[in-house]
Amino acid sequence: MSRHSTAADRGWRNSAVHREVDNRHARWVFKVVLGVAVALAPLAVYLVETMSYVKTSYALEDVRGREARTTESEHRLIIEKAVLESLPAVERRAGAQLALTRAPASQIVVVSPGELGRALPVSKPQHRPPSR
Repeated sequence: MSRHSTAADRGWRNSAVHREVDNRHARWVFKVVLGVAVALAPLAVYLVETMSYVKTSYALEDVRGREARTTESEHRLIIEKAVLESLPAVERRAGAQLALTRAPASQIVVVSPGELGRALPVSKPQHRPPSR
């Protein structure tokens, strides 16, 4: 019968095998990753520029919409102002809200356009004693 030899007889040590690090595989992986990054860089730049263009387009459309709404609102306000300033509307409001009545014909004074430019005579202010 044969006897099994012990580890000490064989010259073995029960320790982990130490292998040298092979940098060729790591360099190959680095080159592949770098190549993919260089190949995808133009695509990334294109996507960034496209997104910037789209964002600017949306902002421009928003400004145009606000401009259209503002213009429409301005037109409505001009019309409303014209309606409120019309003499028949003013007369109706004066009668309804302020309870004013039309003046009798004997109290109506008509002024010609030439008289509108003339200044009214101003009374001289009374002299006041200086305050202390």
